[in-house]
Amino acid sequence: MRNSQLQVLLVEDDLAWATLVGKALDRTGGKHRVTHVARISNALCELAVGSYDVVLTDLTLPDASGLRSVEELRSFNPHLPVIVMTGLESDELADEALQLGAQDYISKDSINSQVLDLSIRYAIERQKGASENLRLLAERQTQQECLKQKNERLQRLVETAHRFVDNVSHEFRTPLTVLREYAALLRDGVLGEINEEQAEFLDVMSYRVDDLNTMVDDMLDSSKLEAGLMGVHRDSVDLVSVVERSLLGLQLKAQVRSVELTFDPASDLPDVYCDAEKVGRVVTNLVSNAIKFSDELHGEVHVEISHSFEEPDVRVSVADNGHGIDEVGLSKMFDRFKQLGTSTQSSTKGFGLGLNIARELVDLNYGEIRVDSVVGEGSTFSFTVPVDDWSEIIRRFADRLSRRITEATVVVVHVVAVNDQSEACIREISAFWRFTERQPDLIRLTGEAQWTLLIATELSDIDQIIDRFKTTHAQVSRNRPAPLPTLEYEVRGCFAVQTECDSLIEVASRAVCPVC
Repeated sequence: MRNSQLQVLLVEDDLAWATLVGKALDRTGGKHRVTHVARISNALCELAVGSYDVVLTDLTLPDASGLRSVEELRSFNPHLPVIVMTGLESDELADEALQLGAQDYISKDSINSQVLDLSIRYAIERQKGASENLRLLAERQTQQECLKQKNERLQRLVETAHRFVDNVSHEFRTPLTVLREYAALLRDGVLGEINEEQAEFLDVMSYRVDDLNTMVDDMLDSSKLEAGLMGVHRDSVDLVSVVERSLLGLQLKAQVRSVELTFDPASDLPDVYCDAEKVGRVVTNLVSNAIKFSDELHGEVHVEISHSFEEPDVRVSVADNGHGIDEVGLSKMFDRFKQLGTSTQSSTKGFGLGLNIARELVDLNYGEIRVDSVVGEGSTFSFTVPVDDWSEIIRRFADRLSRRITEATVVVVHVVAVNDQSEACIREISAFWRFTERQPDLIRLTGEAQWTLLIATELSDIDQIIDRFKTTHAQVSRNRPAPLPTLEYEVRGCFAVQTECDSLIEVASRAVCPVC
């Protein structure tokens, strides 16, 4: 707008109608300055050199018939409001004009000063709003594209960092394994008889190599946990056998440190539902720490498994008779990279990741970890593992998910092996799930060659996830002498974790394998 007048470009080949429109706008009190042309080509030339607030155009012009005038004007300047004037009464034509970007449609029979003035002003305001929406949309698209590029770059950096950690861990493990094997060969007398002192030194070498391996595992696990890349596969397991396997590798360390390591599992323990490898890592971590920090003269470490039949958990406890931990130390016990000054021995040094990782691994298995300590008497670390009760497992799965994802939803998927239901099939598909299961999800054998999948996602995304399972299934099958059994997927429902947990449990628990 210039000199308080709206600059109007009138495109009309009928001079009588052009004069009528001009006079009607003159009667608005000088609010409009009208420039008249008879052809659309003249209008485009005028728009190229002049500045206008609005265009009034007829639909029947010598060089543009029908809606062609609207198309050309909008193509030339999509931000300039266009008002269509025509003697044709057609709702369909009006709709088409508006869809092409015209801001108004006026019948010539209804033209007067007030109608034209209001139409022009409304058209200008509507066009401002439309242009602003287009600007905001373009800005949002630019921001989304920028965010997408940054996320892709961040993902590449994360993947690069994890490849680096994996590679470094591998490079560490290779020489450490060689060192341990050579020390074991010497210790066993393969290269000649050794005396008692030499045997003791070789034992120290072996268990210190194990410490380095544990540090490498801690570094790798910390990286995967922080990025959410830690794989997990929970199943029904015998907890006693899991703990026994872990303690076998710790006997030498206890022996070298002159620590008495004892194990006392309760009788008639129920099976638990967990990732056995993660439980083993926690036991190794806690017992290794207990051995390090036990009494330096008469060290004792006692491992116990207990269960009360009223409780939905089995508890593993690791007690030492070391220096104990004061209240300040207890408050920082599970902090990342935190080591407590509870021993003067340099052999206790590490990255300070172990207890932090132990807490995360226990949480992955839907349990809790705690420590009780008395200064001067020792400490007891204990953690829980849930009993194999499917409804309780689902409830804990939902609770853990709700603590990590706001407004989390879970899709229940039923999977059946259709062409093979043998025990071998079940083992093969279970191994397949172990390879594909995501950390936030839960997969369980709930029938004869049938599985229930609880997938933490929106219902709109489940097809994409199932397609990923199918693609992975095909890739694995191609690399096998015989393909994996065919799997059929059926979506049973989608549930909001915070408000529909009971419904989730009901649907996910309908078919339970009698042997589970």
